[in-house]
Amino acid sequence: MRPYRNISDSELEALGATREWDREFLLSLALPAHILWVHTAREKYHRLDPLDPSLVRTLTIERIQGDVIKTDFGSYSLDTGKNIFYACGCKKFCDCYGQLYPLMKNTQQSAS
Repeated sequence: MRPYRNISDSELEALGATREWDREFLLSLALPAHILWVHTAREKYHRLDPLDPSLVRTLTIERIQGDVIKTDFGSYSLDTGKNIFYACGCKKFCDCYGQLYPLMKNTQQSAS
């Protein structure tokens, strides 16, 4: 299991995502595919709505290259789903690091 929890299981369920991380499942996805992203330090921004798009958003997996998931909002580890600290595309340094969570609709499509 991944060491930190930046979102509750009930919130994940409401957003259609799961906490379970499975490298093989991700490799089997037809790309592009969607995945949920949650800001690493979401609790730090308690004054914002917890579902503010700067804290929780749906990303598109564009490709998987080796052990790296390339999305439209940065690069993430295939093994953990954590941001690997590459620039997300912002023109300045920002605090946009996060954790990926698989969407259940992808799980259901893969099982078909």
